[in-house]
Amino acid sequence: MKNIEKQVNLTFNKAVYLQLMAALDPISDWSKIKDIVISTHSFFKESPKEEITEKIEEIDSYLSKIVEQFQLRFPPKKSVDEIADSWNSCFKNDKNPFQNGVTFGWLNELMNIDELKLYKDVPYHFKIGLVAHKGFGGVEEDFLLKDAFHVLIEAHKYYDLLNTYAEKEKIKQIAADRIEFDKNTYRNISDIKFEISSYARLGIISFYAFLEGFVNSVGYSYRKNNIDRLNPNEKEILEGLKNGRHISLRQKLEKFQRIIRKDKKVILITTDNAQTEFFVNEFFNVYENLRNSSVHFSPTKEPIWMKPDDWLEKINDFSKITLKIALQFWKSCYETDEGPYYLNQLDYDDFYKRSKNRLESIVDIKNEIRKLAET
Repeated sequence: MKNIEKQVNLTFNKAVYLQLMAALDPISDWSKIKDIVISTHSFFKESPKEEITEKIEEIDSYLSKIVEQFQLRFPPKKSVDEIADSWNSCFKNDKNPFQNGVTFGWLNELMNIDELKLYKDVPYHFKIGLVAHKGFGGVEEDFLLKDAFHVLIEAHKYYDLLNTYAEKEKIKQIAADRIEFDKNTYRNISDIKFEISSYARLGIISFYAFLEGFVNSVGYSYRKNNIDRLNPNEKEILEGLKNGRHISLRQKLEKFQRIIRKDKKVILITTDNAQTEFFVNEFFNVYENLRNSSVHFSPTKEPIWMKPDDWLEKINDFSKITLKIALQFWKSCYETDEGPYYLNQLDYDDFYKRSKNRLESIVDIKNEIRKLAET
């Protein structure tokens, strides 16, 4: 009896393996494999032991042939039983990998996934989509950077609106032979100015959040991929800690380079003002203070009451400085002339263009809905 139970478990592990692979592989038929897994589970659960004993070899042979087809495309690094057990563990603690995906690092430890044709520098925590999302992936720092560019473009949009509105009101003012704008016009201008300043403030916070998240992610990914080669002190630093205390972003930028680089040098200096490049000092000595004031304001901190033109200048400058630091940090860590491919090599113009196109697409959707409502 124990032998048949063991054989059932080993056979069903193949079905569990197939569930993962069908959910992952962009060219596989998810519905077909899902039906096979469900019918296999139902058979083992509901059939009498005599029938299971009679048919299990046939079922095992059938599943093995499908398993082999997947293994040709995704050569395994672990046994089918180990992969099935690891996949089952993904559902513990109310987790839903079908909805949330699986991490690149986890999957890469189980099998060769070159067939997915991902970026050559995919971080450990990069999420790979399953089922309806298979063939797609994403990572949190990419979301944060898109957030930042979105609010930057919104600030520009309202600045353009302010200029257009002011020009039209001036024409009306001259035609009416008035010296000043009326109260309603002043109120409208004030509202638009608030939008510019509001989005610019959010932009400062968002770009800072991206850089902090990006640096943390670089440290996390390197730690996970090199866990056996790092000493306890290095592991703690890559977690953003030193003797149990959190270290600052300024310190992380230097300490992570020293750990990741083969020569253990610090190329991008951030903690010594005398040796630090101007744009780095500007980030920490000017914009970090402005960000802190925007997050938890105090009258003793950097003023956040500025003209819209000043706010727009700040966010334009800070956005470029942030990506410059992120790019130099990456290049310094990995001793390369290229930026991270999983973040479009941190190409400022490309992120700006994509974000602008996305916003324009949303405007088109709104206009389409408005037209339909009017018909």
